[in-house]
Amino acid sequence: MKRLWVILFVFFIGLLINSCETTKNPPVQVYGSLYEIKHEGDLSSKINLNKFVNNPNIFGLGALKDLKGEILILNGNPFISYVTRNEEIGFSNDINHEATLYVSTVVNKWNDLKLPSSIKTSQQLEEYFEIISNDNDINIEEPFPFIIKGVSSKVNWHIINWDSKDSVHSHQKHIESGLSGVLENRAMTILGFYSKHHKTIFTHHSTFIHMHFLTDDKKIAGHIDDIYFGDNQTLELPN
Repeated sequence: MKRLWVILFVFFIGLLINSCETTKNPPVQVYGSLYEIKHEGDLSSKINLNKFVNNPNIFGLGALKDLKGEILILNGNPFISYVTRNEEIGFSNDINHEATLYVSTVVNKWNDLKLPSSIKTSQQLEEYFEIISNDNDINIEEPFPFIIKGVSSKVNWHIINWDSKDSVHSHQKHIESGLSGVLENRAMTILGFYSKHHKTIFTHHSTFIHMHFLTDDKKIAGHIDDIYFGDNQTLELPN
């Protein structure tokens, strides 16, 4: 009988340990940092995106070398936006670009959720992640990607085009250096990365989230400065 109790005790301890294991998010790779860009003026290449050419499950975002455009990669497909000489939006679907800041992950499968209509701002989205992380096997203490699809009510965006002669960086100057605008009631795909521990690395000091977008008509892609979510959008988390 004593031996039986020992076996049962070991068995239940094993179950307890397994149930308490930390959920693992898909690994997130980070190249470069906002601190290096803003405080050290380092706009050099940290990686060539052609490293990811053969992986259809790559998702990434960032800024081009010398801050001459924005990077978005969805399902291995690059959407590189930049400012042309005519001050218009230029697009490239070529993977052969260099990045001064790049955040990347591989996701083979996503779990689709309904984004509650009560979630309107990025701050509310951050709080929502805290609430749903356990039920969706997300480790909130580690970085993770997410996707939002559907019609966003309002998006303030920009595509950076930094003046190489300017050595004084700020968030506002980055927004104003290239093209910017406001989209209202526009269908789009948003890729974002969340992290509590990457402020001034790939998120700004006031947020845990960095997001880029691509409109469904593929006419505009860029960095999201501010957003007001719509009432019928889908949230996708790594499965």
